[in-house]
Amino acid sequence: MGPAAPRAAPLAPVLLLTALSSFAAGTATLSIFFVTERPPYAFGPAGQYALGLLVGLTYTLGALGAGRLTRALARRAVPPRALLARLVCALAGLMLVPVLVPASWALYAVLALYAPLTGVFWPLVEAYVSGGRRAGELRAAIGRFNIVWSVTLLPSFLIPPLLEDHPARVFLAVALTHLASLWFLRKLGSEPGAHAHDETHLVPARYRELLRVHRVLHATSYLVMYALSPYLPTVLARLGVDGRLRGALAASWLAARSIGFAVLERWHGWHGRWAVAGVGMALVLGGFAVTLLAPELGAAGLPCLLVALVAFGSGLAALYTAALYYAFEVAGHEGGGSHEALIGLGYSIGPSAGLLVCALEEGGTIPAARRDVALLVVITALCLAGVGLAWRRRRAPSGTA
Repeated sequence: MGPAAPRAAPLAPVLLLTALSSFAAGTATLSIFFVTERPPYAFGPAGQYALGLLVGLTYTLGALGAGRLTRALARRAVPPRALLARLVCALAGLMLVPVLVPASWALYAVLALYAPLTGVFWPLVEAYVSGGRRAGELRAAIGRFNIVWSVTLLPSFLIPPLLEDHPARVFLAVALTHLASLWFLRKLGSEPGAHAHDETHLVPARYRELLRVHRVLHATSYLVMYALSPYLPTVLARLGVDGRLRGALAASWLAARSIGFAVLERWHGWHGRWAVAGVGMALVLGGFAVTLLAPELGAAGLPCLLVALVAFGSGLAALYTAALYYAFEVAGHEGGGSHEALIGLGYSIGPSAGLLVCALEEGGTIPAARRDVALLVVITALCLAGVGLAWRRRRAPSGTA
């Protein structure tokens, strides 16, 4: 008999590792736009979108190479936990560079390295979440994982505004948080639990169709999210929101997403249902549209923006949960790398759309007053293309996911 297959990792330390890492990575790559809108960076919309595009492209490369890198290091007797430890130390070290060199070029260089490392990091963490778990146990683990990483993103949106005059402290906080997560990493096994691919666990045939559709819509939702995130500080400023309140208001969509994750973790009636795809996509695009147009609504602008951000976050929760669940149910923890790569794809296309609109504005093709409408038209077109692609992929040849 060969060696026993690794058992499922204890969930508590995985979730605590997730909590600290999500706060750190969220601050460095998502709420970073509340840091870069101020000196010494002072990026305008084009600069914010350029930074978002850099993060998206490099994150995608990291996520796509995660599985290959893990297998290559395994052949050299470097187990996943050891790789995670090295990644955590590297992420912490990178965040110290902007503390010492507060310049735009240094921040671009740091994030060009930081983002792909997180693209490798998260599929490994997700493997510890899903490995060795199936059916109800897998659903519960994924649900708790989603709640934890999303809830701990909330303070990542509050820290930059509180330290708006001391950006170096933001990066220092991120570095220290990464190092603190090593305590929980040591409590994991050297490898994640193994998935048993046998006839004892058969997924319904439609799950493969649902996976193909939700993968595309999941990427599309992240496209919308990263078209909004770099621009959200500008929208809030146009609504007259004070700098210290912008982070709290921007975090409203994160709070809604966390609540959505909690609901979907407790209620399993959505499994196998196509309504998640349609409702989720409608909430994402509708929330984005109202958020963009809120500054034109006068006194109703701020209340409408809050409602829109709640709808936006709820739609993201639905599409993310479904895509991750079907990925793990159909493909085991091998689905994690493709899941994260699709996130990176959305990270890349969203800022690209924003940069396109900024370029058209600077070239005189569209007036500055029509920038928001132009961005909405571009993102809507991309979303419709995503929906069309998802529908075509629904009936992909048998054996593909």
